[in-house]
Amino acid sequence: MNSSLLPAPGRAVFRGWWAVAALILAVPTRAAVSPGPAAQPAVNLSDYRVVLHVDQARGDDIKGDGSLKRPYAGVVAALEAAGRPEAGARVAVLVSAGRYRQPTFALKSHVDLFGGYASPGGSRDLYRHATVLDGEGRQRIAFGADHARIDGFHFVDGQVRGKGAALLCDGTSPTVTHCVFVGNRTLIPLPWNPPLLHETAHDGGAVMALNGAAPRIEHCLFYSNTTECGRGAALAADRGARPQVVANVFANNRAGLDDPMRSSDGGAVSFFDGSGGVFEDNVVVANESLTRNDAGGVFVALWSAPAIRRNVIVANESGDDAGGLFLGGQEHRYDAPLDPYPPADRFEILVEGNLFVGNANGSRNSGAMRVTMESRARFLDNVIAENAGGFYLQRSEIVAERNTVWQEWRFVEDKATLGPSRFTGNILKGPADAVEARVTFSGNMAGPGVPGGPHRPVEDVFLADGLRGGLSDLRFDPATRTTVLTAKEPLPAGVDFAGRAVKLADNLAKGGQWRVIARASGTEIVIWGRLDAVTKAPAFFEILRTFTPKPDVPAGLGARRKQGAPTTSRT
Repeated sequence: MNSSLLPAPGRAVFRGWWAVAALILAVPTRAAVSPGPAAQPAVNLSDYRVVLHVDQARGDDIKGDGSLKRPYAGVVAALEAAGRPEAGARVAVLVSAGRYRQPTFALKSHVDLFGGYASPGGSRDLYRHATVLDGEGRQRIAFGADHARIDGFHFVDGQVRGKGAALLCDGTSPTVTHCVFVGNRTLIPLPWNPPLLHETAHDGGAVMALNGAAPRIEHCLFYSNTTECGRGAALAADRGARPQVVANVFANNRAGLDDPMRSSDGGAVSFFDGSGGVFEDNVVVANESLTRNDAGGVFVALWSAPAIRRNVIVANESGDDAGGLFLGGQEHRYDAPLDPYPPADRFEILVEGNLFVGNANGSRNSGAMRVTMESRARFLDNVIAENAGGFYLQRSEIVAERNTVWQEWRFVEDKATLGPSRFTGNILKGPADAVEARVTFSGNMAGPGVPGGPHRPVEDVFLADGLRGGLSDLRFDPATRTTVLTAKEPLPAGVDFAGRAVKLADNLAKGGQWRVIARASGTEIVIWGRLDAVTKAPAFFEILRTFTPKPDVPAGLGARRKQGAPTTSRT
């Protein structure tokens, strides 16, 4: 149903709208990449010289030999039995459903672990046959290893007074795919009374990549992980780590449960101290950095420069700056000189093709993002709308091309050591304040407060492809950590709503909760994570329009977000 055709919430609806809406909404938006775990990911056992089986109910670590008829009972026994295989003689360990409580173990090179099996030789489904690695709230679950894979496991309740309560990759680079991380927590260091703010504590509530580690983390779900005092409640990278973080979901994670010294930036993810890698095709929704910490969603600082591409960053909140994304070059320095500003070939952050909606920060001035502290960043084809505080730039060197900023923005302060900035081909609905930095503006759609030009006057040039409707029910699915909404009318057929931002409220004109759609069809809308506590299901939903420019808008103006394939520069 097209939002422009809908009545205000609470008025009567009639069924004929859906057929009209289907024609208007049927634009090609289907993504090639589907974030989160697949329920039944394929495993090619022909790639392995040896296959071992683990079954908690039927196995025996003393009498077993890892065969179908005589499986081991525990993961540790199977890893020991695998020996030290060479690269050309890899070992697969297939682990049946069950809750495995065991000592902290280390992955092993050239040994791959696969969970989610009903029984040895049986069918595989990560949710129906959950293979749970349980830290029991008292220990770290696992250490990483090079040339190792872990696929299809649920890491739950890992807890450590250190870094990485579920998985610590200290200089190691495993592949982690189709895993679920729930309820893992790092505890505050003891004693903890540093003389200065923003010191490093116990980062990585679930996963920590450290000291050059480059794990590949793909199609995983991080839900309700926490740090008491530490960055990155779900995932943290530090000291030159370069993780490849692709097609994951980060939902309802919280950093800084017990943090008196502001050391818990990044409610979901943190990149710190020269870290890089990629962060792409992820969903980052409803995460929070508590007390006065930055970045409810993703925190990037101290000359870290991951490529941040095609992510959906929605409804994250911080206690200080940047609800969705924080970018900083320098770190907070109180007792030492600042670093010299590095050249562009050593430090530039790419932020391309992302969606920022419904994020907020404490002072409501940088809900979408804050870019500060001598950052150098290139923004291409991003959409920023409906945040409590928009696009906040400060003391940074910026190239911004073809972004759509459909709310307030600002660029304040300057510094002599920085080069000039450039804005070209953007749709800019602000600014909120006078532009203070050295910026060249050319070829933008911008308001009269923007210098340079000539600029095209600001106007609403987007497809009317939003959707509103009523809701009749809501329930949380504890297996998949999704919330299932029931619409009063069937959704238009032939439209893929996955990855779209949706607002839920009793009165859509007065706010509500933003979330991200995992999938939707018929009368069912499934969103990632869960809603904040409410006494009853919201009465209405609104799927936000995509902010796709109409066909008559010049190709070099405004964002054209592309999901599932890299966007390309047109300069």
